Amino acid sequence: MTDDEDGWIHGQQLLELLAVVSSYPDEDSAIRGAAERAAQALEAEVAAVVFGDRVAASVGFPLGHVPEAELVAVARGEQEKLEVPGVGDCETVSAKWGGTHPGNLLLARWGESFTVQEQSLVRGMARLLELTLTMLRTLQRSERQAAENAELLNSLRQRQRLVEHLFEIQRAISRRRPLQQILDMITKAAQDLLGDEIVGLWLRESPDGVDAKLVAYVGLRAEMARHRPVLPLVEAGSAGEAMLTDDVVVLHGYAETSTLIAELTDGRLCASMAAPVHDSGTVTGSLMVGSHRQTRAYTASDVQTLRAFAEHVSLALTDANTVDRMYQAFHDSLTGLASRGLFLEQLAKRLGAAEHETKRIALLFIDLDRFKAVNDTLGHAAGDDLLTITAGRLKAQLRATDVAARFGGDEFAVLLYGVATAADAARVAERILRTLGEPMPIAGRQLRVNASIGIALSTPGMPDPADLMRRADVAMYQAKRNGRGRLEIFADEMLLSFPHEV
Repeated sequence: MTDDEDGWIHGQQLLELLAVVSSYPDEDSAIRGAAERAAQALEAEVAAVVFGDRVAASVGFPLGHVPEAELVAVARGEQEKLEVPGVGDCETVSAKWGGTHPGNLLLARWGESFTVQEQSLVRGMARLLELTLTMLRTLQRSERQAAENAELLNSLRQRQRLVEHLFEIQRAISRRRPLQQILDMITKAAQDLLGDEIVGLWLRESPDGVDAKLVAYVGLRAEMARHRPVLPLVEAGSAGEAMLTDDVVVLHGYAETSTLIAELTDGRLCASMAAPVHDSGTVTGSLMVGSHRQTRAYTASDVQTLRAFAEHVSLALTDANTVDRMYQAFHDSLTGLASRGLFLEQLAKRLGAAEHETKRIALLFIDLDRFKAVNDTLGHAAGDDLLTITAGRLKAQLRATDVAARFGGDEFAVLLYGVATAADAARVAERILRTLGEPMPIAGRQLRVNASIGIALSTPGMPDPADLMRRADVAMYQAKRNGRGRLEIFADEMLLSFPHEV
């Protein structure tokens, strides 16, 4: 299943849960229904709703045999796994909510941990259950009047709109849309739902920094905001205080606000609320909404809504930075090609697949013939430019299924998947030789740098990547011995000339 499909399904599940729990007439049935629906959606063995030390509802245990102490411990974060009779130790996930009736929605599943998207889905389910319980308790406290009914209906419609916004945001995150696009989407959605004139997303300049930078906004003075101003946290009003306290902050009156805030808001800011955002659990910024109205009062529902948007900023930041860190870990920082480790992993994987699919792998070892001369005479910057240009030209000759890597220095490797004959691999190598032999703009000059290429093809019964690599390496040294700027295809007799490579 793709990330896009997964995000769409999660959004649908939230909408379905909202429809289910909002249809129940009382709190107990809504709690029970939410637990059952959550277990079904996440394919979990156990689901439970916990209030303090009390398990309000659970599914997955025989009647009268609910391990309340263990469920409470999971909800409090005191234990990570749950023993389920007849199943064994199960992975757990728990999402809590606050307010006047704080609680937890937790699930346990055997066999696999809960993904980041599934954890986000559980948090969304917990928030929907909290909103539904709040609505039911309100209805139970008083004789409903027509005005109250209209207000509750409007609130439910607002929650429906919130779910729709969050679904679109989750979909954008799962599809790995550009981070800035997602952050802009969140700020606009926050303004649409909360109705305030101003929204600003501030992120710290560094993890422990004392300054914050405006990265997304709505309703601020455009000529200033577009330059992404930086402000000390202590001068950033509710946005800065939310970062310093790691909590939602509400402020009224900005008579003594900083000059920059006054200019950004045209001096019209009367009230604001900000919620912290996180990257991998660390406070890294805050999402702020602000109003021009003196009478603006932020309700508990407004706080919950802002928290929901802030949590999705956190999810977007964590996802983007995790993807970036993974890319950096598996790719050469200079050329962007695969690292040696990633290449060897892909080679082993493709060799295993080729055994079952009767396909062959061709491995090309490429060594630049004049790199050291360029590096020594023109400097390391020129050498780096040469390697970068080489990598670009190399990738341009390959298919999407092929893999190119920099092994270090001026050594490159290419994996060709699904080749039929050595001649097929040789044609690709010839194209690479031609394109690398064309002049390269280096240090104000047009330099020609040839390459030597060794080619080795996999054979049935050769699952070890090291064997194929040794053969390609021997063929590459044979190409250098035969005059450089050429290719050689491995043959067994080459091992007689390079016994140390056996």
